[in-house]
Amino acid sequence: MKKLCFGSFATVLVRCKASSTTQKKLCGTMLLPFDPTNDLRTADGATSALAKGTSNLSSIITDAVKAADIKEVVQHFMAEVVPLLDNNKKSNIVLALKDIIASDDSIAADTVVECVNNITKDKLVTYTTIVFHQFLAGVFLYLAIYLDNRNCGDAVKEITDEYIQSFEPKKFDIAFIQQHLAFSTEIADEFAIDAHSLALLSETRGACQNCGRILGIKKEGIDISYAKVVRLLGTEDVILCVECERELQNASEAEKLALLAEKRELETRSAAIDAVSRHEIERRIEDVLREIDDLEVSDDTRLKIKPIKVEQKITEKRLKENILSDVNRLYEGVNSSLDRLSGENKLNVARFAKSIRRMYEDASENLTSQSEIYNLLVDTLYEKSGRKYKEACAIIISYFVQSCEVFDEIAE
Repeated sequence: MKKLCFGSFATVLVRCKASSTTQKKLCGTMLLPFDPTNDLRTADGATSALAKGTSNLSSIITDAVKAADIKEVVQHFMAEVVPLLDNNKKSNIVLALKDIIASDDSIAADTVVECVNNITKDKLVTYTTIVFHQFLAGVFLYLAIYLDNRNCGDAVKEITDEYIQSFEPKKFDIAFIQQHLAFSTEIADEFAIDAHSLALLSETRGACQNCGRILGIKKEGIDISYAKVVRLLGTEDVILCVECERELQNASEAEKLALLAEKRELETRSAAIDAVSRHEIERRIEDVLREIDDLEVSDDTRLKIKPIKVEQKITEKRLKENILSDVNRLYEGVNSSLDRLSGENKLNVARFAKSIRRMYEDASENLTSQSEIYNLLVDTLYEKSGRKYKEACAIIISYFVQSCEVFDEIAE
């Protein structure tokens, strides 16, 4: 059985290291800040026993990890550890570690296993957008403080080159970013932030445009920096923290113009990122549709003729917002892919629509929650398409909610 420990963590990294990196250099570099007087980068025996899962980290190291400044640990992984890895295998590392964590039954679902961003096991295994150095540092902090490494030899032996290679087909499921957007939709609900404010926050990646302070962070014992939308010049708005909003009241015309020029640059960059993202997700949607063979569907399955708006059949607020977001962004993209594949005789669209409708009818017999039904349909499509691109599968199901095969009109 797969088990998270320092040995399994280190072995995943070693099997994905740069060709010029040795095991002792990688493990020794990782541990050096926590016991600088004992440089393991030249100690074959010590690093080998640790990587094999046959000995524990020393008490000096574990005590130092407990007392460490998390920001310094993150910086160390970014500057010293990540450069020792093969950049082409970053996705394999993430997917392997997520698989090991998901498979380790000794770790409860609500356990925080990524200690940089305080992400629990059940949430981490679903993440597809990753800050790589934070992910590595966060998992390392958890296992170094809480997990035994002494009797993990059998689990470590399961981490072979073939195991790492098995994640190749899924590597494009992982997207890497420089930092997590701190302003979540849940926090947006809490602050009653409108769509315009969220658009401004998206452009600045959740930060004050002026000072870079992250807005909307909600943590125990830490004050929240509220987002303030400020009219700059004419009809131009910027998003600032409270302190910068106060300072802007006394800013010169030149300072305001400089802030405005930066905002327009952020708008251009955001539009470019959105265009690239849209192109990539449309490609993934088509890849999923190309993988779909004829699904089983009974002859008596009937499709609806009269369209029913999403608002008239989805009662759960969050689900409605997610579906409408997918539809507004990518309905035409899904439609174009269906038309193109139909024209190439690669997909029987009418039969595919019937199969989605039948999947919905079957799910409705056993489930009452719209979210549960929706998630089951997404999971089913994900499995039937060879576990390709779950986000694309969700968008396809949202398309069929809009085109009326999924969910019925709410009774008056």
